[in-house]
Amino acid sequence: MDFQKIEAYPKSVSGPCVWTGQEMLAKKDQWHIQWTKAQIDELVNAAQYFQSLNHPLEDISPATFPLSKVKPFLEEVLSQLLNGRGFLLLRGIPVQDLGIKLSSIIYMGIGVHLGALRSSNAKGHLLGHVRDQGIQMSKGSGRFYQTNKKLDFHTDSADFVGLLCLQKAKFGGESFIASSMALYNEIARRRPDLLPALFLPYATDRRGEVPDGLYPWYDMPIFTWHENILSCVYIRQYIEAAQANFPEAPRLTSEQISVMDLIDEILAEPGFVLPMAFEPGDIQLLHNHQILHSRNDFENWPEPERQRHLLRLWIAPKQGRPLPSYFEPRWGSTIPGDRGGIILQGTKVSVELDVY
Repeated sequence: MDFQKIEAYPKSVSGPCVWTGQEMLAKKDQWHIQWTKAQIDELVNAAQYFQSLNHPLEDISPATFPLSKVKPFLEEVLSQLLNGRGFLLLRGIPVQDLGIKLSSIIYMGIGVHLGALRSSNAKGHLLGHVRDQGIQMSKGSGRFYQTNKKLDFHTDSADFVGLLCLQKAKFGGESFIASSMALYNEIARRRPDLLPALFLPYATDRRGEVPDGLYPWYDMPIFTWHENILSCVYIRQYIEAAQANFPEAPRLTSEQISVMDLIDEILAEPGFVLPMAFEPGDIQLLHNHQILHSRNDFENWPEPERQRHLLRLWIAPKQGRPLPSYFEPRWGSTIPGDRGGIILQGTKVSVELDVY
């Protein structure tokens, strides 16, 4: 696979995608948005209409989840994700009154108006359950969203990721996001000599979700400069897992390790990261190419029905940015609207409302 020439990268980037958490806290009214009653009513009506059709949940579409009043608003959301700051928090879906099925239909209905839904695990689930399932990460499979452990800053393998909060934890579980574009500028300011290391391939563990004929890791730079657009893909925990689990994977250079250390240092500094505490009914939407996200560890309530539970969507908008061919071994394709997600031989997409 041909990776980009190391000399081809920008000195810095600019625009609304470059921000700090401190700046965004002062502009909370621009990204922290409450659904109106009229919008909620239309979303509920659309969900009830879809339910009346008796279609499988995976067949939901803009046609089977029709919107009129909410549609222009979602077009603004799409523009803000693609061309603006890259994130939004939408508050007020009455999940505790609606129950998991109607809440899921509304959430997926919103998702299909933004793009195509993509499988977020090897089982083909279009609707992911972010919940502590007792997975032991030391066994070389499983992913951190199935635990109650802190997640390092990372991106997901799709253009957009959405999270809908059904239940919050007893303690902890806060979300943290950061602009990877601002991160790039800060690296360039402090250590311009390390910029080339960001554009080298990093072997990254697939966590046992391996398509036929491919390695149990994929190679991906942390930053990509393609058609004059800067994009970020990063998950240090799985980069280090590939080094530990696969001796045949390419070894990291000292510069690659140093630049990851610098990334951790910058993301730990006060004011750089934006914290968010989810409430039931909140939907967080992120553009993975320009946003890193993480989560605090958490303690659950003892009752299963009260335990922290988020629903995840991976979304591919047809207006997505161009991507180079070396995304294909992980993303399956680089075609906007038809890329990202995890599909293995024989995988059939489905929607499961039962977390287990």
